[in-house]
Amino acid sequence: MKILGFNCYGHDSAACLVIDDEVVFAAEEERMNRKKHYGGVPEHAIRACLDHAGLKLSDIDHVTFFWKPSISYSKVPVFLFKYWYRIPSLMMEQRNFSVEENLGMLNYLGDMKKLPQTLKSLFPEGKEPKFKFHLMEHHFCHAASAYYPTPYEDAAILTIDGAGEWTTSMLAHGQGNKIKKISTVDTPYSLGAFYQAVSRHLGFKLISGPGKLMGLASYGDHDSEEYQKMKKLFTFTKDGGFKFDMSYFSYHYTRKSGVSKKFADLFGPSKTEGKDWTDKELNVAAAAQHIVEDVILHMVRHLKKVTGSENLCIAGGVGLNSVTNGLIAKEGLFKNIFIQPAAGDSGTSMGSALLLNHMILDRPRKYVMDTAFLGPGYTDEDYAKTLKEFDLPYVKTEKKYAEFAARKLAEGKILGWFQGKMEFGPRALGNRSIIGSPLVPEMKEVLNSRVKFREGFRPFAAILLEEDCGEYFDSDFPNPYMLFVYNINEKYLGKLPAITHVDNSVRIQTVNKTENPQMRELLETFKKETGYSILVNTSFNIKGEPIVCNPYDAIHSFERADMDYLIIGNYVVAKPGDEASLEELK
Repeated sequence: MKILGFNCYGHDSAACLVIDDEVVFAAEEERMNRKKHYGGVPEHAIRACLDHAGLKLSDIDHVTFFWKPSISYSKVPVFLFKYWYRIPSLMMEQRNFSVEENLGMLNYLGDMKKLPQTLKSLFPEGKEPKFKFHLMEHHFCHAASAYYPTPYEDAAILTIDGAGEWTTSMLAHGQGNKIKKISTVDTPYSLGAFYQAVSRHLGFKLISGPGKLMGLASYGDHDSEEYQKMKKLFTFTKDGGFKFDMSYFSYHYTRKSGVSKKFADLFGPSKTEGKDWTDKELNVAAAAQHIVEDVILHMVRHLKKVTGSENLCIAGGVGLNSVTNGLIAKEGLFKNIFIQPAAGDSGTSMGSALLLNHMILDRPRKYVMDTAFLGPGYTDEDYAKTLKEFDLPYVKTEKKYAEFAARKLAEGKILGWFQGKMEFGPRALGNRSIIGSPLVPEMKEVLNSRVKFREGFRPFAAILLEEDCGEYFDSDFPNPYMLFVYNINEKYLGKLPAITHVDNSVRIQTVNKTENPQMRELLETFKKETGYSILVNTSFNIKGEPIVCNPYDAIHSFERADMDYLIIGNYVVAKPGDEASLEELK
């Protein structure tokens, strides 16, 4: 049984291949076509899925898609009735939206039913493809992406994002092969859209803003007057949901802004650029983050009450809010928590395929997602061939690179790190990373200004040995996908300046003994060198670009950015003029 799942016509298009009940490959389109958050048909990602397994489109039995337009169509009359006076301006706007910005995918509902023919035209072959095409409900795809790849036979499930068809959040219960919907929150009430709206109010751009807002929120007062005002806009419902006063927001009928004049009158005028915030604006950021925490904790507490499960599964774009996830872990409601690493829409490519496989076809569950390294990998031959295209000094080192890297990191050097298969999801998890020492006080500033070319307020994540997590932080809950934020233990305050955020929090990733042997070896070697088993880990890309995918992307980025060395496979690459430093490796 071969199932191809994909998503598009929104943002973060991706494709996933399931063969005989196992996920064998998954990748985002942006990594391959180099267009950040790309939302068109993921042609390159689909081709990579097929090439990985040596298949043609005609070999695929089923194709699944992450959206069910019939649900959207059924709700359009409700929207038209409620917001009829907004329709003319919305229709004018829709004509100029990019695919990543379109509101509710209204521009593309008709195109979704034509996707089978689109695929056949993109992948022509002599043999007529035989696949059956399935349009799947969006939040069930999110739920499936988080529940089916776990070993749990029973789990509470929370999906929460901007919107899917009409739903913005779903509480569900997974048992065996079945996912049962408990309750939903529907448009226009959307926690994801609310957070996006506040990020735009503070000057950030659509799509990329929420991640930046989460970092900015730490600079504000969590319990300020702005929070007290914002809290009054929200109401919790008895079924674990929420509502809020929509007169303060405009995201449900326009892309020009996320908030209304009423919001601006209460919280201050919207900014045109994401910089130079006042204390009040920083408090607005903190208030929005606090609201997200309040709402999600309300939802998971209700899930615990109605399911009684020891396991919690989370997906949807808001599931990437690692600060909130850390609070859930510390609350101790659930023994096990699994958050889909590709929690945003890219993960629905996997979810739609697994939903068909298990819930509809009732095939057995045997795949456990114990790694996010599901993308393309490369060989030393690939690295050697690509390195010849660049005028950079390099040497092949076999297994000496870990010792060399640990020593250079201890000296304060910055390294590009390219190993194994590419990660699935938005986080760099140690195979497509830029790494540095957390002990160097100026490391954060150097990485932001000279390497990543991004805003100075944004924090960096840490990667460390799993067994040492409780030593450095206030929780030892395993965190292999960088989806939880913990506070640094008092004894290490001031000792790890490059990873410690303004509120003493750190977004972390733990590395166990099996998932990533190369990074594991580096951390162990760095511990021998310095006494610390922890490094700065940030994604291998520069501002405005997706994370690197292949050797060319990595070497090209290294050449342009202010990094000292690139460790790519068994090769160590230096900058021109630094050939002497490689002599010890020969």
